[in-house]
This record gives sequence, structure tokens and C-alpha cells, in this order.
Amino acid sequence: MERDYNTTRPELSIREYGRNVQNLVNYAITIEDRNKRTKLAYIIVSVMQQVNPIDSPNEEYYKKLWNHLYAISDYKLDVDYPYEVVKKSLIPKPATHFKYKDNRIKYRFYGLNTELVLEGLAKKEAGEERDQLLIIMANQMKELYINWNKNIVSDDLINEHIKRITDGKLSLPEGTNLVSSNTILKKYHSFLATTKSSAKAKKSQGKKSYSKSKKSYKKRR
Repeated sequence: MERDYNTTRPELSIREYGRNVQNLVNYAITIEDRNKRTKLAYIIVSVMQQVNPIDSPNEEYYKKLWNHLYAISDYKLDVDYPYEVVKKSLIPKPATHFKYKDNRIKYRFYGLNTELVLEGLAKKEAGEERDQLLIIMANQMKELYINWNKNIVSDDLINEHIKRITDGKLSLPEGTNLVSSNTILKKYHSFLATTKSSAKAKKSQGKKSYSKSKKSYKKRR
């Protein structure tokens, strides 16, 4: 699964839910069957609730979650919404930061949102949709691991991490092949080379501008 690095990724629609939720929504849009899309939408909303929980959920809170889901999809997710959603309108982003139920995470390089998404998936009915979402998350985890550790990692280790995060409730489907470590490393090194080249070009351009300004100043004197 090819994905861009943070500096080149599209801006998140609603940052509070993180990129994992954004990717889940993007995946939901690609599902052709409306019933399956709707079923997945309920799963995503459940995950959103875990990422940004409140002490006493009420109807207004759930309305907001479904409206945020619609906004995150850029108003493209066509499902059977349980509430009326605002169409083609700017939906206010949460003004406050929600407290997580537990800030202790098992693996820093995956981040808290990744663990919350996995915990949310673990509570859902087993099936093809859940397996596909889990594979998406596993590919993201593999990329995050390599970007953090700058080294290759086996699919088996990623699977072990998934099992530990979910207390053994989730594991990759048998025969799953994640994106290769070499592909991720190659992309990472290419990104670094591009970044260094761009920085060098800007530095060179800055020196030229300074030299030109200096010559212009001497002529005026």
C-alpha cells in the first residue's frame, strides 16, 4: 500500500480524529455495496467515539459524530445516516481537546490513535470488512515502525504487536502479505534525498539573492 509522508499528505479534514480515521473513511467510500458501506460507517463512528470520547454521550453528541463523518468524507460518503447530516457546509471542529481514557500506550512509534482504532476494530463482528480494515492498519503500522526505527520489520512482528495491543483479539488473516520493508525504506530514502535537495536549492538561491543585493547596494553607493 503506497502512502505519502506527512509533509506531502493531504491535510486532515478534522484533525481531532487523526489520519487513521481519515483512511478508514476513504476506504468506506470505495465500497460499492450501500449496505456494506453503512455497516462500515457505524464501525467508523464507534472508533471516532473512542478517539474523542465524552463522559455522558447523548443524542447531540452522536449527531455531531455522524456529521463529522460526512465532513471527513468531503461529503461523498453515501450511507443510511441515522441522523440528518449537514450537506456542503462547514461543520465546526471540536473546540476543546478530549481526554483519552488512558494515555499509556504500548508502542510509542504507532501512536495512541492507532491503538484506539485497533481496540475499536476488536469489538466488531469478525468478517471480510474487519479483515480489510485490519490490513490497512497493519500496513500503516509497518510504515510507522520503519520510519521510527529506520530498519526493516517482518510481517510476523507487526502481527505480534497487533495481538498485544488488542490482548489477542485480533490477528492478521493467514497468508497476508503487507507492503515490503524495502519498498518503504526506498520511499523513505527518496523522500530524504528530495528534502535535502530542496533545502540545498533554497540555500543556494538565498546566497545568490544576497550576492545580488550586495552588488546592487555597492552600485548605489
